[in-house]
Amino acid sequence: MIAMTLCAAAASHAANAPSIEDFAARPRTEGVSISPDGRYLALIKSQHGKGMVVIADRTPSTPTASRLVLREPDHFYFSWCRWATDTRLLCGLRGMVRDQVVYGISRLVGVDADGKNMKVLVQSNHDAQGQFQDRIINWNPGKPNAVLIEADEGMGEGVFVTGAQVYGNVGTHGAPAVFELDVNNGRLTLRQHAREPIRSWAADTHGQVRLGWGYSGTTISYYARLAGDRDWRQLTKFEAFSREHHFEPIAISAEDANKAYAYADYEGRTALWLIDLTDKEDPTPVFVHPAVDVGEPIMAQDGRLLGVEYATDYPMIYYTDEDAKELMASVQKVNPGKFSMIVSSTRDEKVFVIGSYSDIEPESFMVLDTTTRKAQSLGPAYPERDAAALAPMRSISYPAHDGTRIPGYLSVPPGSPATHLPLIVMPHGGPIARDTWDYFFLREFLLSRGYAVLQMNFRGSSGYGGDWYFAAHQDWGGLTYDDVIDGARWASQQGIADPARVCIVGWSFGGYVALLGAQRNADLFRCSVDIAGVSDLGLLIDEGYSFINSKIQRKQIGTDTAKLKHDSPRLHAAQFNVPVLMVHGTMDAQVPIEQSEEMDSALTHAGKPHRFVKLTDADHSLSEEKDRVTLLREIEHFLGEHLSVASAAPAAPAAPAATP
Repeated sequence: MIAMTLCAAAASHAANAPSIEDFAARPRTEGVSISPDGRYLALIKSQHGKGMVVIADRTPSTPTASRLVLREPDHFYFSWCRWATDTRLLCGLRGMVRDQVVYGISRLVGVDADGKNMKVLVQSNHDAQGQFQDRIINWNPGKPNAVLIEADEGMGEGVFVTGAQVYGNVGTHGAPAVFELDVNNGRLTLRQHAREPIRSWAADTHGQVRLGWGYSGTTISYYARLAGDRDWRQLTKFEAFSREHHFEPIAISAEDANKAYAYADYEGRTALWLIDLTDKEDPTPVFVHPAVDVGEPIMAQDGRLLGVEYATDYPMIYYTDEDAKELMASVQKVNPGKFSMIVSSTRDEKVFVIGSYSDIEPESFMVLDTTTRKAQSLGPAYPERDAAALAPMRSISYPAHDGTRIPGYLSVPPGSPATHLPLIVMPHGGPIARDTWDYFFLREFLLSRGYAVLQMNFRGSSGYGGDWYFAAHQDWGGLTYDDVIDGARWASQQGIADPARVCIVGWSFGGYVALLGAQRNADLFRCSVDIAGVSDLGLLIDEGYSFINSKIQRKQIGTDTAKLKHDSPRLHAAQFNVPVLMVHGTMDAQVPIEQSEEMDSALTHAGKPHRFVKLTDADHSLSEEKDRVTLLREIEHFLGEHLSVASAAPAAPAAPAATP
């Protein structure tokens, strides 16, 4: 049994709902890593909207004060930190740049535990370069002070003739090589040349590069080489979005160097398999769930597979490692009501960092010492918040027009009965994604302001098997949209929603669905909020030609020109009959700002009521606190205007608003 020792932290008991600024704020702690010897903790912290890295020394004889070692540079955000040695920390940073188009980049920085010897690694190196420079594939390649990293080989743009537009210093154009990186001085040694069409590599627990996968056009290929062998062999080759049976290796087995864990279909669901790379034994299913697909792998510090995530109504993990399974069963007993997973551990796996989250709280962390059998909390994500002011998610399902049950979540304001409420219909992004039981600041903000929120995993979502996804493949504005509309009607028919006070709010693909709602269903929605959404499918395909995965994107969206036009809200602005709020950042690489600019122009030309808020330098996720503050203020005002408590019938349309 593990005892729970909590660190001292002041708890707030305020009765009022959190402020806009509180909902927009970054969590107090965003990530934690423990050094291999257990002496140091590295914490990604936030203060006044900016990230920083602090080091805490766990040695009892040393002061407990933390040491600040890194700060986020402007326009970059820490995405992860992890110890490469007992005293050397590596951190990845992400950012956006514009060079004809907007695209994401990542960089890698190293620093010692005492804050000295800070160095940006890989960048401007003539041997390696590229868009992404923080993709470490192995932390224990055999040599001290070394890791294995993917990066484009250093060659000029004129070397390759793919025909794709090239931006910046990109080397082998997204087909990376593998280098051994000295984490102290940045020296690189080539371990594996780039090999088309491989775009990602994986190593075994001994630091040998053993797996590779990538794509050319719309053809996806997986490669492997046997232990001790120099030759690569193709394991599988298939077309993107095809239903042909294939295996997708994810990790080399720690028990048998010539076996690998892989994903493949089992009776309509993606399952975890063990495959023999020598082809001497038949593949064996390891874990399959009858209702949902397996998801992301959970990896140990040494590169072995610990388990795989999956989600029913709640997130779950199937553990392939029995020790990890036993450990996390104990954690769940002392940390009920949250989903927990291992995020870091010492070399001897005696001390672990555990991350835990729920639907009302972002991830928080604790240090678990299995020797002393004690766990120390590192504090909540938002120490000043009162959990009573937030509202949980409730798993539901509703019938679509054809009788299919659509899974989803219903959340109602704290203390409110689920009857006759103003409702926000919130379709998720993607569309190859799904809503799960977790924290989302926008949902909790809306609940705190008195709105119920309905989320649904419409057909076309991931996670529910091939039939569920392919039922709406290349049908963005068809069956997927119908499932969303059926949810809105169900909520009103059940008496949950006040039919006169329903608005549709979405982000990314969800923003696209929100625009469709404003165009097609003024009978259901009083208003629509589109956050960084798509408005023109043909334009989205054209914008994708700047990137090397453009053919896969086109195959995902569709090739039927008439259907693309029919399902593009921008081309039907005259049909909009409810007010629209659009919010979009100028540095959005996923959905270019032009999607909203063109929608704004079309609505203005058609004389339709709308407001377009353009956020300078904001990315797709609106990562800056100031941008989230603007978003929430705009939404609060907009919904307050169109979903007023005393409303009975839709108000007369307002005059079009100017772009700020």
